[in-house]
Parts: sequence; structure tokens; C-alpha cells
Amino acid sequence: MQKEVSLYPALGKSGQEVAVGTAVYTPLTYISDGTVKAGHFAFAKATDEVGANSPVASATGSAGDKVLGFVHADFTSMLQILEDASEVYPHGFAVSIARRGDFYLTATGAVTAGKAVLCDPTTGAITFGEVDAANDTGWRVLTEAKAEGDIIVISHRGRD
Repeated sequence: MQKEVSLYPALGKSGQEVAVGTAVYTPLTYISDGTVKAGHFAFAKATDEVGANSPVASATGSAGDKVLGFVHADFTSMLQILEDASEVYPHGFAVSIARRGDFYLTATGAVTAGKAVLCDPTTGAITFGEVDAANDTGWRVLTEAKAEGDIIVISHRGRD
């Protein structure tokens, strides 16, 4: 049931590129292990039977792992995902993982611009904190969120 009506269009969808064509992606195409979700971060995983000739990405890693990048929710891949009414890329599906760029993200709580985007590798949970904190992804918050569920813009333009 529809709960809200707005006079203005939505800013964007989590994982959608803010300015199309400006992001930099991983040089190799990663294959989903069945847990990778659009609009979240991905971690490298050991090759499995589907990804025997391609690197495999997962929604989680091990403690201390660094993120591969942010999972782009591009239109072509979203068609397959929408059939399943899920934002999780199916096992064996190719995913685009951004290393740099500006993307929309659904905030997990209130946050101010300039904060670091953190991702716990053991759970894949996204939070916000101080730059150089544990689990700092290198991505920064560009626009503030007043509450959980607000759409914000995150950016990563520096070196990895």
C-alpha cells in the first residue's frame, strides 16, 4: 500500500550513479556469489565453481578485509534482479563494482557531510564515522541524512 505522496521526484536509488559515465570500475568483471547486493559494498571471495575463470565477489569478507568497491545498480542488471523482487545479484551473475565515483546510498541513520562511509567486512553492514576509523571504505558522505532511509550521495575520488 502506498504510504506517501510527493510533489518531487526521488533523488535516486541506492547504487545508482549520480552523474552517469563518471565512475571508475574494477578492471575485472566480478561474479556474484549470490549475496552481493546493489547499493552495498563487495568483498573479494575465493573462486567457486561458477567463477572458475572470473573473480568472485561477496557481500561479506573476513575481519580486516578491504572492500573491492561499491556495487553499481545499473539498469541492465536491475532488470534481472527486479524479476526476483530482490536487489541481490543471483549466484553467477556479473556485477559492476565501482572503485571511484559519486553514488546514491540509502542512509542507515542520520549523518552529516564529510563523514566516512564504514563497512563491517564480517556483516556487510554500512555505518558512518570518522575518517580513518576501522572499516573505513575510502568513500565519503557528500550530502546529509536526517534519518534512516534518506537518500544521500557518497563519493570516492582519491587513490585506493
